[in-house]
Amino acid sequence: MATLWRRALVVLGAAGVLVGASPAEAQVPPGAKMDYRGTGVVLALLPPPSSLHATRPVIVIEHEPIAGLMDEKMSMPFLAASTALFQGLRPGDRIA
Repeated sequence: MATLWRRALVVLGAAGVLVGASPAEAQVPPGAKMDYRGTGVVLALLPPPSSLHATRPVIVIEHEPIAGLMDEKMSMPFLAASTALFQGLRPGDRIA
């Protein structure tokens, strides 16, 4: 029985090493700040209170795929600190 456990641990350890090994470009140093950029279209500007947040303004954006982060385009709400950030924006505007 002890031999079976030792073999299982060796197999699991080897699998962990193989899974942990990845291409150098995919490795990010601990604490490194990631910087992603994308483009999208403003779908909605929601001042508080709204159905998405009681006290903070929300901008809903349909964004294109973001290289290195997500492969699909999607619509997402984002909380903002102030409605002043929305000044000059209207639904349908393209943003980057």
